[in-house]
Amino acid sequence: MAGIRRKYTQQQVWQHMRGRIYCNPDNKNLFVRRRTPGAWTMNLGNPWAWSVAGAAVLAAGGVAALLLRLCGV
Repeated sequence: MAGIRRKYTQQQVWQHMRGRIYCNPDNKNLFVRRRTPGAWTMNLGNPWAWSVAGAAVLAAGGVAALLLRLCGV
């Protein structure tokens, strides 16, 4: 991993941050670091981020439906 170079510096990433939301279509990274140590956020400018978020919503809905079915509701 030592050969991987970031395209954007951390200061350039912070310029595109709006609270916890990061959106920069020119940055191809799916996850970027937030200001908080050890915290990451998705780059909503990357089309794959929307696929990951959609899959998470579908998975949560599936788990909720399964739990409701098992509880007899």
